[in-house]
Amino acid sequence: MEPFIRHEAAVATIITRDASPEVLVLKRRANPRDPWSGHYAFPGGRRDEADPSLLATCIRETYEECGIQLSTEHLIKKYPVRQAGNHLNQPIPVTTYLFELPEPPVIRLQRSEISCHEWLDLDYVADESNIIKRPMSPRCPDVLFPCIPASEGFVWGFTYEMLMVVIADRYAHIS
Repeated sequence: MEPFIRHEAAVATIITRDASPEVLVLKRRANPRDPWSGHYAFPGGRRDEADPSLLATCIRETYEECGIQLSTEHLIKKYPVRQAGNHLNQPIPVTTYLFELPEPPVIRLQRSEISCHEWLDLDYVADESNIIKRPMSPRCPDVLFPCIPASEGFVWGFTYEMLMVVIADRYAHIS
């Protein structure tokens, strides 16, 4: 059992293992108490005291948010902890776990938290010509952030950064 730290979280990067691999992103429902409201994110969330580990948090939160029951047999990698957020909303240490599934599973969204989901083609995400820069934060209207267009917005911030880490890692092994 890992020691419990109140403000830590875990997310699942879920990739399909088929001829045209895709990665799952969820769009968070608008909520004034959620600093990531309306953003695309990986399934996951904050650790509860009852969670014996961050991996358990990741598996529980993924099931709660989108109905996917992950297992350790599909776990490929645990990435180093990264900070999500900024100085205005107190950064949270987040651990990302990479899972590969044989095909996209049935999704059952937790509609109180998630508005939609999308499977992004990994080749699309990896293609640098699809990365654009936009002002994404109302607090910083003159600052351009790298992002990837999705059907109902843009993948940016922590999720974008982790996608780039996963892509770099994945394509480094293929070369």
